Amino acid sequence: MSERLASRRGIFYAFLLVIAIMLAITSLGLSRIRNLSSDLESVVQERDVQIALMHSMRQAARERSIILQSMMILKDPFLIDDYAIQMAEVASQYIAARSKLLQHSLSAEERELVQRQHSQTRQTATSQNQIIDYIRNEEYAPAASLLIYTTLPSQRRAMAMMDEFIALKRLQNLESLNTTSIYIEKTYSLMVLLGIVGVLFSIGVAGFVSRRINREIARRQSSEQELRHSELRERTIRENIIDGVLTLDARGIILSCNKACIQIFGYQSHELLHRSAHILMPDAITEQSDSELGRHLKLWEKRMIGVGREVLGRRCDGSEFPAELDISKITLDGEPVYIAVIRDITEKKLAEQRLQQFNQELERRVIERTMELANTNDKLRHEINERVKVQYELTQLATHDSLTELPNRAMFNEHVEIMLHQATRHHRQIALLFMDLDGFKAVNDTYGHDAGDKLLVEIARRMRTCVRKEDIVARMGGDEFTILLGELQANDDARIVAEKLINIANEPIQIGEYQCSIGMSIGISLFPQNARDADSLLRLADDAMYAAKANGKNTYCFTAKSITSAEQSTLPLQP
Repeated sequence: MSERLASRRGIFYAFLLVIAIMLAITSLGLSRIRNLSSDLESVVQERDVQIALMHSMRQAARERSIILQSMMILKDPFLIDDYAIQMAEVASQYIAARSKLLQHSLSAEERELVQRQHSQTRQTATSQNQIIDYIRNEEYAPAASLLIYTTLPSQRRAMAMMDEFIALKRLQNLESLNTTSIYIEKTYSLMVLLGIVGVLFSIGVAGFVSRRINREIARRQSSEQELRHSELRERTIRENIIDGVLTLDARGIILSCNKACIQIFGYQSHELLHRSAHILMPDAITEQSDSELGRHLKLWEKRMIGVGREVLGRRCDGSEFPAELDISKITLDGEPVYIAVIRDITEKKLAEQRLQQFNQELERRVIERTMELANTNDKLRHEINERVKVQYELTQLATHDSLTELPNRAMFNEHVEIMLHQATRHHRQIALLFMDLDGFKAVNDTYGHDAGDKLLVEIARRMRTCVRKEDIVARMGGDEFTILLGELQANDDARIVAEKLINIANEPIQIGEYQCSIGMSIGISLFPQNARDADSLLRLADDAMYAAKANGKNTYCFTAKSITSAEQSTLPLQP
């Protein structure tokens, strides 16, 4: 007796242990997933704040550059102080954003990157201030040179470091997200594995109980006395087990039920006895005639005996709940008897549902965060494209004529210096042609400035057809143009080009309903025969152009000045 009592206590404690372990596993798993999600959210928010501050610094640097370039374009001395104040305000915004960024927790690598970026930005600011001084003094050529060759490259390097910092932070966010997802998946897999182990352990305990009951029933067959003792033991076990236990005959009629079964379904014992089990488990046992029920039980026996199955239970008040059903079969007096063990798994289902909802919510947040990062990347790419476009347009305005799209005077002077350097190094000849349109003022006065602009555009187009791609055609201002011819084989090469230019200028030009005719006077100076520096070449070509006008216009003239051998020996070579 004491041995059987100890066995029952052991089974009871085993079930309690399984339930406690499963509850502990579920609680610990949910707590760990919640902590991981909270840590991820706080880390991502901190890095997003740092990214936003770096964006503010980047926007301030960009606005300062745009203000400076506007000063270069407008060249209005009355607005210089206003622009300078605006640049100072933008610089204050940059400093405030940087101070807030440095207050955050940054790694040594990130602080070193921020420091390098700040040093580069200070260099940019120094050159920008120098440009402002040049503009105040109306020294636009040095200001443009400093802007193009020093300030803009320095700013690009500073912004590249800002973009590197932002990309580093976004990469850290992605790595944190991937790491947290892996930890959550591992936690979920571990919970599922331990849950399966707990269920298997419960099934093992149930099987052990079933075998004990079978041994008790077999022992009762030896004698009536043993039968009564067996019934007593079986009743005792059933009354104390935490699962509901029903005994059914071959027709599905309830022969007995334990206290747990009464507590689960809410019926009294006398309300269940000798009634079909269909009222308790309508989807497992159908309510049909005896013959049909017999066939159903045979099919049931093949599929469900010894195998746990999830079914819907129905309480006396009509409410349904999920349950696990284990069925075993014994034979008493030659008749089959079925023992159904019913387990209410409502709490288990709720826990699984909460876990599933949490996983769905986590997936939703991950998807939303991924979409936010994608949108941020799209906005960043758009901003970069806009900045490149603006920089290109500013460069075009600074180096090209807005009407004819030819290089302007500043750009032409740079090309002259470069070609003189190459010609000196490789002992080549070059020619500089200075052209002025004859009769352009009459067209402008007669047909209007719009017609004059269209005439200049057409003349520029025709001039480009008369020279090679490597030659330089520029508009110096008004109706004055220059051409730089490189790598001449003979002086006649310049003469041939000049004749072509005069011929295309003499061809009638149709502007709307008017037909215009103009001429062209050309002055030509040669390197190294006439001069060895850019200013002298341009001045001599200009003088030769006026000589051509004095000779009747619509012709060309070479400069009469030449460098003697003694002068060439004293002239410094171009570097």
